[in-house]
Amino acid sequence: MTPESTSFLLGRLVTQLEREGEQILRVETGISYKRAVFLFVLRFLGTVTQHHLAEALGYSDPAVSMMLRELVKEGFVTTAPDPEHGRKQLVTLTPEGQEIAIRARHVLDAHFDELVQLAEVDDQQLRSITTKLIMAIAEKRKKELS
Repeated sequence: MTPESTSFLLGRLVTQLEREGEQILRVETGISYKRAVFLFVLRFLGTVTQHHLAEALGYSDPAVSMMLRELVKEGFVTTAPDPEHGRKQLVTLTPEGQEIAIRARHVLDAHFDELVQLAEVDDQQLRSITTKLIMAIAEKRKKELS
C-alpha cells in the first residue's frame, strides 16, 4: 500500500467531515450543513450587508442571494435595505435563526469532539495545526490578490 499525498488526505478529510456534518445536522436539526454555515457566520458577524456575508463565506453574491431567499422563507434570517446605501441589503438572524445556529453548533461540536477522542488525537495540537493551515490559506490568498 502506497502512502497517499497530503493534499489527497486533506481533501478526503474535508469531504468526509462535510458529509458527516450534513448527515448529522439533517437528522438532529433538519437543516443542511451549508445553511448551518451561513447561520454560524451571521451569528458571528451580526447584521451585515449581503456582500459582506458573501465575502466572509467565500461565495459569490448571486449564490448568497439564492441561499438568503431560502433562509428568509424558512424564517431564519431577515433582509432589509441598508438605510445608508439604498441598493445594499442588510442581513440579520431572526431569533429562530439564532436558536438553530446555537443548536447546530452544539450538535457538530459534540460529534466532532467525539471523533477527535476516538481517533486519540490531541485536541490542542489539532487546533494549533488547523489554525496554522487556515492562516496560511489566508496569507496565500492575500499575496495572490496583491
